[in-house]
Amino acid sequence: MVFCSTLGAMASFLIGILDPRIVNKAGPDWLWMGGRDDVIRNLYFKPNGTFRRYGRVALFVTLLVGSAATAWMLRPLM
Repeated sequence: MVFCSTLGAMASFLIGILDPRIVNKAGPDWLWMGGRDDVIRNLYFKPNGTFRRYGRVALFVTLLVGSAATAWMLRPLM
C-alpha cells in the first residue's frame, strides 16, 4: 500500500511537470519535507513553484541517473 501511494505521488508529480497548464510545477507543499523552504526543492524550483533556468533539465537528469544507479546497485541481487 505504501509503495502504491509513493508510486502514485511520483506519477502525479511527473505528469504535473509535463502539463503546460499547471503553473506551480513544484507540486503541493506537503510533497516536500521542508515545504516551500526545502533545500532540494529550491535547487530546481523558484519559491513560486516555477522552474529555475536549468531546473527542468537538472531534474530529469537527476531522475535518470538516480534510476540508473538504483538499477546498477540491484543488478547483483537478481
